[in-house]
This record gives sequence, C-alpha cells and structure tokens, in this order.
Amino acid sequence: MRRFSSPRVRIALGAGIILLITILAVLYAPPEGESNNATGDVPPGAPTVVVTSQLDSIAINRAIEFQGVNIAIKDATLAAKFSDDRKHNGNYTLRAAVDAINKGNSVLGVNYASLVYLVMPGGEKVPTKLISIKADALPGQLQSGYFDFPLSTPVSLSDLKVNFEGGPVVPLRTA
Repeated sequence: MRRFSSPRVRIALGAGIILLITILAVLYAPPEGESNNATGDVPPGAPTVVVTSQLDSIAINRAIEFQGVNIAIKDATLAAKFSDDRKHNGNYTLRAAVDAINKGNSVLGVNYASLVYLVMPGGEKVPTKLISIKADALPGQLQSGYFDFPLSTPVSLSDLKVNFEGGPVVPLRTA
C-alpha cells in the first residue's frame, strides 16, 4: 500500500477515475434532449413545436369511437421533422393531431401503438412511431396529442387513411 501514498500516484489515480467516469457518461447517458418521461406527456411549459420543411397540411375534423374512447382527428401535417420528435424513423413524418376522451364511467386502456396504422395508397400499413396520448383513458379526461407515422417518401395526404385495427378507417381527404 505504500506505492499509492505518493502524491503523484494519487493524482494520477484520481485523474484516471474521473476520465473513466466521463467516458462511461458519454457512452451510456441519454442523448441531449432525451427525457425520462416514459408516459409521453408533454411537460408543463413545453416549448413551441417547430416544423421543419413542411410539405403538406390538411384539416380533417372527423370524430370516431374506438374501444369506448371518442377520438377526434383534427388535422394532419407532413414534414421532414418536428422539433419534439426524438425518434428519427423515416425521412418524413406524418403527424395526425388528435383529441381523445373517455365518456364512460370507468378507466379504459387502448393500446394505440399496436392498433393504429397509416394506410398507404397501395394498401401498405405503416405503424406509428410516436404517440403522445396515454393508453389509459380516465373517465371524462380530455387528452390532446398526436400520432406520428414515419414515411420514406412524400405522399399526397388525400391518398392516405388512418386505420384503427378492428374499428373504423378514417380517410385524410376532405369530404
């Protein structure tokens, strides 16, 4: 133990430990902007979302009932990027803005991630990449949020549909 008593050795050992901690933090820490918010809730005072390279936008204003939850699809926007989107699947993102409310008297659970798809013109189903509303719908509680779908190429929004598996299919085109 005498070899660690030298001030130079202790300084070198301390510097080595700090270097090791720094390397581990760089390798295993979450990326900048990553949140430990697993619920998808928008934190209070969240900044305004910036849309990069918006290609198209369409008002939909259609309401459906799906597994006991009333869902209003308000509009859809196709863009290269949304500033609050941390999942970078695809070259483009289609964001469908939705309001969901459980008008019943008991809590309902809807697994949107496995039940909501975007239907392409050829019939291909594209699963969601990000959903900002909770799967648990409390009675009388309104949730406003969105479904994001990754796209590799731009597509005319009026040719797309949102499919609620086992429920309605909502065309994005205006009536």
